[in-house]
Amino acid sequence: MPASAAEAAFSALAGLRERHPGARWLPVEKLHLTLVFLGQTDARRVDAIAAATAAVAGRRPAYDVVTGNGGGRVNTTRGGVCWLRLAEGGRETAQLALDLDEELGSATYDATHAPHPHLTLARGVDQQTLDDVSATARGLTLRWSADRLVLFRSYTDPHGSVYEALGAWPLTGEPPSA
Repeated sequence: MPASAAEAAFSALAGLRERHPGARWLPVEKLHLTLVFLGQTDARRVDAIAAATAAVAGRRPAYDVVTGNGGGRVNTTRGGVCWLRLAEGGRETAQLALDLDEELGSATYDATHAPHPHLTLARGVDQQTLDDVSATARGLTLRWSADRLVLFRSYTDPHGSVYEALGAWPLTGEPPSA
C-alpha cells in the first residue's frame, strides 16, 4: 500500500486496536495485499523472482482499490486472522496474483485454489474481534491506487516478523481493451 493509504487505514482502525489489544494488529508499515507467498526460498532465486515480478508489473496497469466487508476466521489452536475484503480492485488483484504465480511457476493457485484478495489486519483474533471487524467494516471505506508490485523478504526476529523490500516495480501496462 502507498504510505498515505496505509496511514489512513491504520488511523481508521485505531478503535479496533484499542477495543481488542490482545490481537496482533499489523503495524502501518506492514499493511499490504499479498499476491503470492513463496515461503522459504533459496536466496539464489531472488534475481529470477525479481525479474518475473518486473515482467508482470510491466504488463499490468495501476488500478483503484476500495475496501469492503470485514472477514476472517477463528482458529482455536493458534488464534484467528481478520481482514478487509476488496469491494473494488479485487478482480485486478486476483489477476495480478495469477499472472505472477504463472510467471514464477510457483503453482500457488490452480482450479481448486483461487486467489482471495484482502487486506490482512490482525492475527491472533477471537470471535469477538472478528465480529467487531465486520461491524466496523460496514461503515468504513478505504481507497488507494495499487500502483506497484513489491518483492518482500520476510523473516522473524524476537519482536515478530520483519519485512524487507528487495525491490519495487511500477504497474505500467496498458489497461485491457473493452
